[in-house]
Amino acid sequence: MGDGFRDEARESAARLRATLDAALDAVITMDHEGRVVDFNPAAERIFGYSFDEVVGREMAELIVPPSLRERHRSGLARYLDERASEVLGRRIEIIGMRRDGSEFPVELTITRIPIEGPPLFTGHLRDITERLEMIDDLRASRARLVAAADAARRRLERDLHDGAQQRLVATALDLRLAREELEAGEPERAGELLAAVEDELMKATAELRELARGLHPAVLTRHGLALAVKTLAGRAPFPVEVSVDAGSRLPQPIEAAVYFVVAEALTNAARHAEASSAEIRILADGNDVAVAVSDDGRGGAELNGGSGLAGLRDRVAALGGEFGLTSEAGTGTEVRARLRNGADADGRGA
Repeated sequence: MGDGFRDEARESAARLRATLDAALDAVITMDHEGRVVDFNPAAERIFGYSFDEVVGREMAELIVPPSLRERHRSGLARYLDERASEVLGRRIEIIGMRRDGSEFPVELTITRIPIEGPPLFTGHLRDITERLEMIDDLRASRARLVAAADAARRRLERDLHDGAQQRLVATALDLRLAREELEAGEPERAGELLAAVEDELMKATAELRELARGLHPAVLTRHGLALAVKTLAGRAPFPVEVSVDAGSRLPQPIEAAVYFVVAEALTNAARHAEASSAEIRILADGNDVAVAVSDDGRGGAELNGGSGLAGLRDRVAALGGEFGLTSEAGTGTEVRARLRNGADADGRGA
């Protein structure tokens, strides 16, 4: 029975060791004096020390930044005196330090190992640099989307005021004058004014239609992505090869995002890249929709170069998609996006 118990204990220890070795998070054990007892391979990768270099040394001097060491030591001493801790068993965000002295954000959870004798503590640490960068990028993206929406609203207000609104005001004045001419017995003059009114109304209607096309193209709503993209290609000042394999209609936000990726890429190719040809490829494959627009222009486009590509990236990211750009100088440009064609895309998902 004793041998069986020892065998079981050895197997349990081996399983625990294998778990610690395979863990992606750093797992560090320290004793009641603050000295390192165990240091798993993830901790070696994250902090830059080997196991042999850290065992027996004070943990504070190895992975705690100088500005936080006194806080760490006083917290350990307070726990040993009072058995009270503000961090034990909680998940907190703090700063760690690598072997080279560089500091980085970590998520830390400390637990006490339930054994008799002097306390032993295990810390689970995770490098959260990428997570915080993603959060910062998301906040910046949202801020850019808000700014872009405000700018679009102001532009729409200005276009309406300077265009269709002025035409409609002039039309109202001409109608009043036409009525006065009729009342004065001047039907010929009234007819001339009414002809002018008709002309102004046609121009105002055309301007409103153009504004509406910029907000959401009617051809996209009525006829779908394939025809809308082919219409864009037909307006380009150079030949454009189009390949669309999207199957049935996609969710409206997805179709709009793909449409505006194509529109912006073709506009940049014509205005900035001096392209002589372009190619559009759209493929809906399972749950993904991929779009790529390539041109043979001069290249050198940048996401933050003021070309509108940053706004496209934000639009795609807001839908949970990915946006990419390849544009080496002299080799043309390819704009890519991949979006998920699922329930979330039309706003009805989680």
